[in-house]
Amino acid sequence: MPAPDLYFALVHARTSTPNQWVEGFYHRLDLEVQRRADPPHGLRRGSLYFATTADARRALDVGLPRVRVLIPLYSREFLHEPPPDFGDRLYRVGDPAEPPFVHPVLWEPHLPARRVNGLAQATSLGTAVREYSQYGMVSICRLSAYTEELRQIIEELADRLVSAAEDPDQVPHWLRTRPELPMPARQSPTARFLITVVRPHGHGVDWSPFGTDAGWVTDRVRDAAQRLSLLPEIVLGPAAPGTANGFHDSAGVLLLDAAVLDDPAARLVAERTLHNMPSWMTVVMVIRPDCDDRSHELVAQARAMTRNGVQIARDAREFQRAIDEAVTKARRNFLRSRRSRGPWGDLP
Repeated sequence: MPAPDLYFALVHARTSTPNQWVEGFYHRLDLEVQRRADPPHGLRRGSLYFATTADARRALDVGLPRVRVLIPLYSREFLHEPPPDFGDRLYRVGDPAEPPFVHPVLWEPHLPARRVNGLAQATSLGTAVREYSQYGMVSICRLSAYTEELRQIIEELADRLVSAAEDPDQVPHWLRTRPELPMPARQSPTARFLITVVRPHGHGVDWSPFGTDAGWVTDRVRDAAQRLSLLPEIVLGPAAPGTANGFHDSAGVLLLDAAVLDDPAARLVAERTLHNMPSWMTVVMVIRPDCDDRSHELVAQARAMTRNGVQIARDAREFQRAIDEAVTKARRNFLRSRRSRGPWGDLP
C-alpha cells in the first residue's frame, strides 16, 4: 500500500550552501500549512524541502515521496536551469488537472521571455501587494518594513495549497479563475557564464578532488558565478567555438584536471582546447593532494599550453580563492572585449 501523499514541495534554484531567505520562507509557509491542515485519507501532514544541491541529489537517488502541490520559486537561475525535481514542467503546455498542481512564486521580479507554467498564478498571488511584482518575494522576505505583506502573501499561498491538496479531484480555484496574462515582452537574454571542464576520457564534469566534505568543484564554480548574477552552464570540453555552448558566446572559466597531463589522448584534447580558447577566459588547474609533490612540473606544463595564464588549486581553500578571482576576472575581461568590438546590447 503506497504511503500517503505530502501536502507540498518547495523547489528552488539550489547551490552547495543553504539560502537563509528561502529556508525562512519555507518554514513560515510550512507552519501556516500545518495550522490549516486537516488531511483526509491518502494525505498526511508534511512537506518536502531540500536546502542544497547535495541534499536534493541524495533524495532523488532514494526516490521522492508524492506531493499534491509543487511550489517553485521562480528566479533567473531557476528559469535558466530548472532543478531536476521540477522535471520538464517549466514549459509544459496547460496547467495540470491532477496532482501535483503547480503554484509558482515570483522569487525575483524577472519575467521570462516565453510563457512558463503557472506564471499567472504566481503573479496573482500578490495582487494586493504591489511590491511583490515589483521587487519579488525575496525582497519582501529581507526587509523588515514588509512584515505585514510577507504574512499576507504566505497566508494566501497556504490557503491555496491546502485547499488543492485536500481536494485533489477538483481543479483548484486558483487555476480555474486565474486571469489570463499577456505574453511577456521579449527580454534580452542575460549573459551566460560557461564552465568548461577538461578531464581524462570517461570522467564526468563533477568530481571532489579535495574530499567529499569539500563538495564538487563544479558546484563551487556555479556558486561563484551566481553570486555575480550570472547564469552558469557546465560543459565537458572541448567545447566547439561558435556553437550554442561554444567559447565565443560567453564569458567563462576552464577547469583543468591536472590528471589529463598524464594521459596522452586527454593531453592532446587539452592542448587543442587551451589553444583555441579566447583571451577573456581564465584557467584554473586542479591538482589532487597526492600529486602535490609534482605541482611545479604540472604547472609549468599547463602554462606552456596557453597564453591566458593558469591559476593553481591544490586544496579546497586555495580552490575557492582561485575560482572567485577567476570568475570575476573572466567576466570583466569578456565585457571589455565586447566593448572594444563596438556597440552591443545584452549578451547572447
